Amino acid sequence: MLITLTLLVGVSALAYVQQGTDGLLQGVDNAWHLVLGAVPFLSMGMLLAGMLTVLFPPAMVGRWMGDDAGMVGLAVGMVVGMLSPGGPYVVYPVAASLLASGAGVAPLSGFLAARNLITANRTFVWEIPFLGVPLTLARIIASLWFPIVAAVLVPLVFRMMPERSRDLTRLTGGSVITGRKREGGS
Repeated sequence: MLITLTLLVGVSALAYVQQGTDGLLQGVDNAWHLVLGAVPFLSMGMLLAGMLTVLFPPAMVGRWMGDDAGMVGLAVGMVVGMLSPGGPYVVYPVAASLLASGAGVAPLSGFLAARNLITANRTFVWEIPFLGVPLTLARIIASLWFPIVAAVLVPLVFRMMPERSRDLTRLTGGSVITGRKREGGS
C-alpha cells in the first residue's frame, strides 16, 4: 500500500507540474469513471468469492487443494483455473477465498497460471474462431507446462520470503473476502 501511495503522490505531482490543477481534476475524473465501471464487477466477484467460502468449507478445500494434496491438488487447481469465468475482478477474489479456505501455495499457483493461460472461455469464444484449431491447440499444449512450473517454483520462492511475510500472507489471505482472519494455517 505504501508503494502505491508513493506512486500516486509522485504521478499526481508530475501531472500537477505538467498540467496544473486541470491535470489533477482530469485524473480524478478518469479515476471516478474507472471506479464506476469496476464496481459492478468487483461486487459480483466479491459476492461469488464469499459464497464459495460458504459452499466449500476449509476442510474440503484443504483436502483437495491444500499443501498436502500433491498432484491431485495441482490438477484440481489447474482444472478450476481453466474453467473459471470472468476477468481479474472475479479471479482474484476467488483466489483469495481459496487461500482463506486452505488452498496451498502450489495448487493456488497452478490455478492462477492456468486461469491466465488456458481458459476454456477464451479458447472456445475467441481463439478457435479467430485463430483456428491448429494454432490454438499448439498454444495450449505449449502452455500446459507453465502451471506445472509455477506450482513447483512459486512454493520454492515463497519459502525464500521472510517467515513473517509468509505468515502474514497465510493469516490475512482472503480476509478481504471472509471479513475475518484465518486461524491456524496450512
